[in-house]
Amino acid sequence: MNEPGLRHQSVPLPEANTLVHVYQEEGKFGQFLAADGNTRRFVPEIVLIKFRGASHLAALRVEEMRELEALRVLGLRNDVEFAELDLMQERQFSPNDPQLTNQWHHAAIGSSHAWEQSVGSASVRIAIVDTPFQMDHPDLAANAVSGWDIALNKPVTASTGIVHSTVCAGMAAAVINNRLGVAGAGNCQVLPVNIIGSIAEMYSAIIWAADHGVRIVNISWDGAYSDSLNFAGLYLKNRIKGVLVMAGVNGNRFLNYTNQPNILAISMTDGADNVRSAHGNHIDFAAPGWDILSTTTNAGYATDSGSSYSTSLFCGMVGVLLSINPSMGPDEVETVLKSTAADRGEVGWDQSYGWGRVDFGKAAAEAARTLPQIVISQARWTTSGFAVSANSLPGTICTLWRSDRLEPFSWAVLSNATVSIERETITLTDPAPANRQAFYRIEGRFE
Repeated sequence: MNEPGLRHQSVPLPEANTLVHVYQEEGKFGQFLAADGNTRRFVPEIVLIKFRGASHLAALRVEEMRELEALRVLGLRNDVEFAELDLMQERQFSPNDPQLTNQWHHAAIGSSHAWEQSVGSASVRIAIVDTPFQMDHPDLAANAVSGWDIALNKPVTASTGIVHSTVCAGMAAAVINNRLGVAGAGNCQVLPVNIIGSIAEMYSAIIWAADHGVRIVNISWDGAYSDSLNFAGLYLKNRIKGVLVMAGVNGNRFLNYTNQPNILAISMTDGADNVRSAHGNHIDFAAPGWDILSTTTNAGYATDSGSSYSTSLFCGMVGVLLSINPSMGPDEVETVLKSTAADRGEVGWDQSYGWGRVDFGKAAAEAARTLPQIVISQARWTTSGFAVSANSLPGTICTLWRSDRLEPFSWAVLSNATVSIERETITLTDPAPANRQAFYRIEGRFE
């Protein structure tokens, strides 16, 4: 039985007559038809090579159209560990929303890199505390769910919406990759919580969200100084590990607000990373919100500006981070964002940018690194079958997967695997191994 784990699966070499060099406006590249039927591109006249004992790769220059011949010759040498073409790689996810290129903010914060980690999960919900947004907007409907009316104490199941909240909802969660309109920060669920505008209503909205499993509360209104709302933010944090986010407030002025520990206040930046909203001690982060394109009422799209929209964009980002690692709490989320933000203005924290202008791509990559790792410690035959042991992670449900071949893998979950936990070790046993040549892996998911 082979030791469980994954091995590198390389791209099969093409036949010599399938390799061509192509010249286009952007320059020359190599191209061949791979065994899977897809066309692959590579850097021409270059072969990557790893000599045994060398600490780094080398790039070997070869004659035009002789890359494959070089690979075959190098493969016969005892001093060569491996050699391969310098294949051009592609992003694993590229949204097809037609107006994505008109949303400058996604390029500024690295959304495409974040989406390679996750485009968001419907298990993470974002409350837009405001007059309800247009819930049946074609670019929001798939992510919109019923909310609550604080003023009337009843569900909100439908709404024609107002501009302010509909722009906010789109910044956070306009449906990504639906061949329609724009893209929000993530495909998390978004719901309306209706208020008229008082602190007491905002407080009630936060408490309702916490009690109904809503982890992110967007309040694109003034009030980030409020002790009452800070107390509600603490409840949200303790109750469901939730995050309360509020607007840094529009206007080029200083606000003598307290920086409340349980409220994240967001200032607004433009395409040049200039702050276009108020500054003060209350600011925690900055995000794009000036001249941005999002959803609006009457199933339309519009360009608008406001710290309200930088706030909702921030909320959508947080939704994706929590989709990547649901075990993170507000403190961990803030740490990830601080460590990855682009430091603008004064070094470190300042009254305009807070801890910096958010970098979505770097934050998503850092969130992925916070995921606890399941490491297989032992694999062995037992009287009950083939047992695979790993470190036990609290709060996770583990499953055992098996593939009966290496290339290509054919992973299937073993629903009949038995599970035992002793101290900090979990053991999953395959009671009926198919043969003596198989590969195993363990996957864990949070409860």
